[in-house]
Parts: sequence; C-alpha cells; structure tokens
Amino acid sequence: MIEYINYLGILGLILIAIGWVPQTIQTIKQKKNHLNLKFNLLYTFGSLSLVVYAIYISDKIFILLNGIAFFMSGVGLFYNFKK
Repeated sequence: MIEYINYLGILGLILIAIGWVPQTIQTIKQKKNHLNLKFNLLYTFGSLSLVVYAIYISDKIFILLNGIAFFMSGVGLFYNFKK
C-alpha cells in the first residue's frame, strides 16, 4: 500500500512542476516577472523552508518538489529585482 502512495506523491510532484514550467519560461523570455513581489517572496522562502524540513524528515518526494518550487520561484524573484 505504501508503494502506491509514493506513486501518488510522484504524480503530484510532476503535476505541480509542470504547472510552474510555463510561468518560468515566460518570465525568462520576457525578462520580467508578472507575479506579485510579496507573493513571490513568501512562496520562495516558504519553499526553501519546506526543503529544509523535507531534508530533516528524509522525504525524497518533498525534497524534490520543494526544491523545484524554490528554484522556479527563485527565477521569478530574480526577475522581480532585476530592472
């Protein structure tokens, strides 16, 4: 049963990552982030916090998911500050 739950976690990881890809590509192409700065700051540092927590509890799926979320939101944050 636990193995099937891991597949569900992997599916969620893939779907969330796919959701971020178009936004990140658009941000890179336009060299401008259209997301609200406060949202982007909270999301980026929230994702980083979850990466640290996931490492602490040794949850590979959440380490990868939040690592991807941190990276992609970090790209957006970079373009928020790059003028």
